[in-house]
Amino acid sequence: MLTWVDLLALFSLALGLALGYRGGLPWAFAGAGVLLYLLLALLGLSGPGWALGLGLLLGMLAKSLPLPHLSRGLEALLGTLGGFLLGLFLALALWTGYPWERAPGGLRYPAVSLPTPIYQGVSQSPFARKVFRLAWQTPWLRKALALEGQHLR
Repeated sequence: MLTWVDLLALFSLALGLALGYRGGLPWAFAGAGVLLYLLLALLGLSGPGWALGLGLLLGMLAKSLPLPHLSRGLEALLGTLGGFLLGLFLALALWTGYPWERAPGGLRYPAVSLPTPIYQGVSQSPFARKVFRLAWQTPWLRKALALEGQHLR
């Protein structure tokens, strides 16, 4: 059964798809920003400053460059792909963004010290723990989502 955490994450994914389809080519720049941010995380450079800088730079490029006139279908396809990448990254951030803690034998996600409604929403989610495990086992995704150093003690 989906929880409120899943609904928020899936809504962000759907919103990214819809805005990308309607927005066209500028949203392809948003998707390129996500890919560049993940590439920087692979190289060890991540964090909100890098994300903000890339977003501002690519937003300025998308608005100031004379973009070619593409067919309506191709522009919708590129925008949808960019919106999907942005929505997927936001969904991953929503599923993995809650505190975790070290427990005997590994990690505990979510942390038990969270307020009860939040803990129940995350712990009963069919996706949150799987996505957290995937992100934790992938070093560059762990850095991109800023999972290191956020655990509770």
